[in-house]
Amino acid sequence: MTQLDLHGYRITETTSVIESFIEDHLLFGTEKIEIITGDNEKVKKILKNLSESYGVTLKPHIYNREVFIISL
Repeated sequence: MTQLDLHGYRITETTSVIESFIEDHLLFGTEKIEIITGDNEKVKKILKNLSESYGVTLKPHIYNREVFIISL
């Protein structure tokens, strides 16, 4: 599964980075992607809002609440 690790990105950068990642994988026909948010609640909220706007399914990883699985 393809991963995007948001550690090291500024919060102001996360929206465009996540959008680009989702759009690329929608075009590639990827079924699932994984996004590592870390413990930052703002980043988790941004990810939740973006997944809703793209109409994709967002679920937390079963073992790690800082990782999210998106079904495209």
